[in-house]
Amino acid sequence: MSAMCPANSGKLHRFGWGDKDYERAFAALLKCSGERTHVHAYLQEVLHGYPRDSHAVDWGAGSGDLTAWLLAHFDHVTAVEPSPVFRACLARQCPDALMVDGTLSGYIPRCPVDVAIISHVFYHLPDHQWAACALRAARQLSERGVLLMMLKDPNSGCNRMLEHFGAPRFNLVEQLQPLISGHGEFNYTLDRVPGSFVTTHFEETLDIARLMLCDRDDGAFSAMPDEAEFVDYVREHFWDEETGQGGWHYDVMIASMRRRRA
Repeated sequence: MSAMCPANSGKLHRFGWGDKDYERAFAALLKCSGERTHVHAYLQEVLHGYPRDSHAVDWGAGSGDLTAWLLAHFDHVTAVEPSPVFRACLARQCPDALMVDGTLSGYIPRCPVDVAIISHVFYHLPDHQWAACALRAARQLSERGVLLMMLKDPNSGCNRMLEHFGAPRFNLVEQLQPLISGHGEFNYTLDRVPGSFVTTHFEETLDIARLMLCDRDDGAFSAMPDEAEFVDYVREHFWDEETGQGGWHYDVMIASMRRRRA
């Protein structure tokens, strides 16, 4: 891999939530992600016993990839999404879903939930709030309900990048441990499925890596890299000049919560 020093330097360019750069990078992330097939297969196996009339909620639905999967399997699907940009995308891609302008902490479903998904949403919340949000969502479950929470493995390439620049890694199991040990009304399981990003242009590699870096705010970094340092890191660790390909492999952690039966 090449570690050529980039010409651009100065203050790191950071995406703003919902701006055009963020939207472009998020589209690149979806296009280049290899986890979708594995996650859908996992959901098919775990949820095959739930009837068609089940009530499902996609918390932080984004542009609707998992919302669309839920709609293909269940009649009642709610997509909770605070971003107007993504809600507009949801309206186009998932018109049969009930769309809600809301958040994990603010929206209460109309009826008990059979299937709830929180997929890659915790990046947008302070780590110390994850357990409370998970418990709040789990308490909306029906007696047969399941809450599935997904996040990249702490050892993923993007987490190592965060740590390299002085910010903490995202660690789902570590943050949920107090919940698991302190609330015996739920059963917990932890699974892994493979994921990856495969890119064919350096710019889209840079966009995806920048998206991951922006999941931590400025105050999380002991020393915020400048633009040249960031570009150089991406070129060295996530891009292969000889093959013209980039990206990295990782596991998706899936933590499940179900009500404990008496």
